[in-house]
Amino acid sequence: MSVIGASPAVGLFCVPRSPPRDIHRFRMAVRSSAVSVAPIFTKLKHECATPLPLLRHVADAMAADMRAGLAVDGGSDLKMILSYVDSLPTGYVCIYVYMYVSSGIGVPCHFDPNSLGGKQERVIDTEFEQVSIPQELMFGTSEDLFDFIASGLDKFARKEGGKFYLPSGRKREIGFTFSFPVRQTSIDSGILIKWTKGFAVSGTAGRDVVACLNEAMERQGLDMRVSALVNDTVGTLAGARYWDDDVMVAVILGTGTNACYVERTDTIAKLQGHDSSSGRTIINTEWGAFSNGLPLTVFDREMDDASINPGEQIFEKTISGMYLGEIVRRVLLKIAEAGTFGDSIPEKLSTPFVLRTPDISAMQQDNSDDLKAVGSILYDITGVESNLSARKIVIEVCDTIVKRGSRLAGAGIVGILQKMEEDSQGLIFGKRTVVAMDGGLYEHYPQYRRYLQDAVTELLGLEISKNIRFILLQNRQGKTRLAKYYVPLEDSEKHKVEYEVHRLVVNRDPKFTNFVEFRTHKVIYRRYAGLFFSLCVDITDNELAYLECIHLFVEILDHFFSNVCELDLVFNFHKVYLILDEFILAGELQETSKKAIIERMGELEKLE
Repeated sequence: MSVIGASPAVGLFCVPRSPPRDIHRFRMAVRSSAVSVAPIFTKLKHECATPLPLLRHVADAMAADMRAGLAVDGGSDLKMILSYVDSLPTGYVCIYVYMYVSSGIGVPCHFDPNSLGGKQERVIDTEFEQVSIPQELMFGTSEDLFDFIASGLDKFARKEGGKFYLPSGRKREIGFTFSFPVRQTSIDSGILIKWTKGFAVSGTAGRDVVACLNEAMERQGLDMRVSALVNDTVGTLAGARYWDDDVMVAVILGTGTNACYVERTDTIAKLQGHDSSSGRTIINTEWGAFSNGLPLTVFDREMDDASINPGEQIFEKTISGMYLGEIVRRVLLKIAEAGTFGDSIPEKLSTPFVLRTPDISAMQQDNSDDLKAVGSILYDITGVESNLSARKIVIEVCDTIVKRGSRLAGAGIVGILQKMEEDSQGLIFGKRTVVAMDGGLYEHYPQYRRYLQDAVTELLGLEISKNIRFILLQNRQGKTRLAKYYVPLEDSEKHKVEYEVHRLVVNRDPKFTNFVEFRTHKVIYRRYAGLFFSLCVDITDNELAYLECIHLFVEILDHFFSNVCELDLVFNFHKVYLILDEFILAGELQETSKKAIIERMGELEKLE
């Protein structure tokens, strides 16, 4: 099972500037009955724990709720909405205009049909513009919201400068991606079920959102019509499928969250009056409403009670970017009452949603000894003044909440795969299956992404998930001569990994074994002259097998370069990577015959 990333759905995370110390902050007194922080934090860790048995229960419950939702409308918390998308891209695709409305962001995009050259040339060029929806429109009227969207589309179309022409009498067709629960009745119509992600627009629930946009475009005098309505998750799956035929699932992890997947129509009991020539269709799960077996704390329950939709979207409120920062804020407010941040509590800390998920992400990226960035963010955003001890507690709180959310998201993904596996009689886990990931939370929060991937690996087992996470070839001075990653990591995280692995293996006593624990995995390494070959694998993998794997790789290099040395690797790095790709593919050992690999390399050299 592979995971691929797509474009982010929320903005970039920024670290605020250092606090101006001359600004007066209003504060209120701490309660005299302050309690110790230790019991609060211990209880939080316990209630947020996501051990493997709990994750298995969540995955099983997700699969069961999916089946119930497919059986009959209202059969479970999951809506399991039919998308009416029965065929996916297989080559040439022509898309005129794409409008995306999600989490307060509208993005009109234009794709020149001449810029899509099929499977080989892929997408050559796109044009896009991002427009933020004003917060007041999130609580305004339906007409105001859709007029704003149509106005933005009009402005974007005018910038096109006449590059796009249509035959006389034909309206421009647009695809409308609307990332809220919609009961779709056809490919170009859908009734809004309810608003989520903080929206509470009046006059829209129970109406066809396509009609709302078409009417707004008529009011703007636009010669356009909506020809396709798709959920943003469905759009992610369809777009990713254009790049990779093995994409079967798409997940959005941004301000909000959702998932969709390719389903066999003969498993959909509630399907009536719809024929699919392919025998398959995309199902929009609306998994944000899932709630079975989730580990919740008093902070989650208080946040839910204070929300505009109490008792709803519990999974979304536990794992998505809109809510993680708010949960952390509520925990910090509680420990502030215990005197962690001094003798008073800043009033700003009591403001709901003042601390955002980008803020807690930025704090978790602070690797300095004094956690200066953590202190600056706390002061700028919440008015909290902190010492090093308090900052360390804040980091622990952030990590606890984020780890729980990401591991639950991973369990949800495995639940979808389990359901597909059961219906396909072993065809999902027995072949390459790709999950397309989109959203700023997954894209820009390294800890969230790593915890999610670890949870998926734990649940699926080594036979299914990637065996090798990365391969490094480094000299004694720490210069990396080869680095191949089979899991997605930010460049900054890769540099950190390479530094940590080098420090780990170079300083290790030669009398010790050639494998050592590394984070939640282990590194297996061998030294040849002044070079260290290191593999990162699962903690339960067979060490001897990978030691032999490294030795075989060295033997192939030695044979190919005739007594290989470090300079051979430096000046012929492209050939080294070619050899590695013949040897290991997608994190799995593909070929163990030295002769076969050498012969294949000889054929490739002839082509040059």
